[in-house]
Amino acid sequence: MQLYKENERVVYIGDTMENLSWGWVQFPKLYPMKNGNIGMYIHDDDDSWVCLDGDTAGKWMVTEDCGASWSPATKEDKDMMGTQLPNGDVLRSMPNPPESLVGVKEAPWSFATYHLPTDELIPQKPEDKNQLPFPITTYTDIFGLKYKVYFLDSIHDHMIEKRFCFHRLRNGESEGGQVYAGVDWKYRTTVSFSPSHATRKDLESVMLNNAGLYTCRDVEVAPDGSLYLAHYRGNGTNPFTGVYEGTTNAYILHSDDNGETWQLRGYIPYKEPDETRDPLAHLKNGFCEPKLAFTPDGSILCILRTCDVFRGAPEWGPTYLSRSEDGGYTWSKPEYFHDRGALPQLIQLKNGVTLAVITRPGIYVYASCDSGRTWSDALEVMTDGDRSVLANHPPARPNFHQWAGSCCNCTILPIADDRALLAFSDFYVPDSDGIKRKGIKTVEIIVF
Repeated sequence: MQLYKENERVVYIGDTMENLSWGWVQFPKLYPMKNGNIGMYIHDDDDSWVCLDGDTAGKWMVTEDCGASWSPATKEDKDMMGTQLPNGDVLRSMPNPPESLVGVKEAPWSFATYHLPTDELIPQKPEDKNQLPFPITTYTDIFGLKYKVYFLDSIHDHMIEKRFCFHRLRNGESEGGQVYAGVDWKYRTTVSFSPSHATRKDLESVMLNNAGLYTCRDVEVAPDGSLYLAHYRGNGTNPFTGVYEGTTNAYILHSDDNGETWQLRGYIPYKEPDETRDPLAHLKNGFCEPKLAFTPDGSILCILRTCDVFRGAPEWGPTYLSRSEDGGYTWSKPEYFHDRGALPQLIQLKNGVTLAVITRPGIYVYASCDSGRTWSDALEVMTDGDRSVLANHPPARPNFHQWAGSCCNCTILPIADDRALLAFSDFYVPDSDGIKRKGIKTVEIIVF
């Protein structure tokens, strides 16, 4: 089995890296469309919780010829982008923006501790409906940003959206819209925080992060027609005992009613990472950006990212693989897969081959024909060497993002039994005058 690439194309080009901060012309996301076309979302704003709204802060594109040409998407096009469900609906994950805490009172602190031996583990909702509960804990990240962690159920409902938000196009209808789905998941957490991006002047001083999805979370259709979501949350708990673990964990949710409601099914905690192969494992927040694949042997494979900078780790970190043999209820101890991986991708082709995409620095594709137990050699899409020499003004000592020359957050979509379309950013795309600009590219990956 061999992997090849062909038909690398520029889809979109923006301003220069020198003029744009991190977040602009990045994070492409491919979507299948109900009419057989392919859609793409391109983020074009800050990389911030308050800006990743999946709609207004980006560009939407559509191709009718598998990526040979692209044009701006219409509202009708966007409505058709997402996972097609067994009932004919189309469902796409949307985030819940954070809520402002202006006018909301903090919990009344007192000297010494505030717990009594008779207190329940989970803080109760305050009698005052305009007051936050006691936080579980507080912490400060490496950038000096302060967070307070709360159990979601202890916050009054009017302060925060606790349901998942989706865009749904119902079967037989011509126009879709935003919908909410109930979530059965105990011991969820959320945080209050100060916005981190100085380039945004319209943000409140303190905000409460909603407990919704991220736009990179795909709704997956299992072989039996039920739906799965591989989600992740920081400051996580054991969802079955309520024990606060503090790490970022992967949480697997399931729906048997076409996404109208969701139930927590299992989780993958960040425990006992391979510190021999990753000496900085203690600086990682945990497992994030999980991606599922339903493999030919009947198991579910999950790939997990660990690279995270908020506790002082470098901007790269290992990916792990975990497997479930019982439909996502329990998962194997995650095994070290690669020394890097930002937004790692995992898809299953109809010819039985599983593809994994590992990035940052560089972009590499691997293939498996035995449900992810062994893997091929890497196909290089972008080098992990110093790409800053391609810049308009190459720096004497590049920072990491200049070195990588891409956000490396990829998206991949099957387009044939043995072929997939990969989209990625490139910060050094020459325009007609030779000036290097931030752009979005696609390339086809072929399995022989």
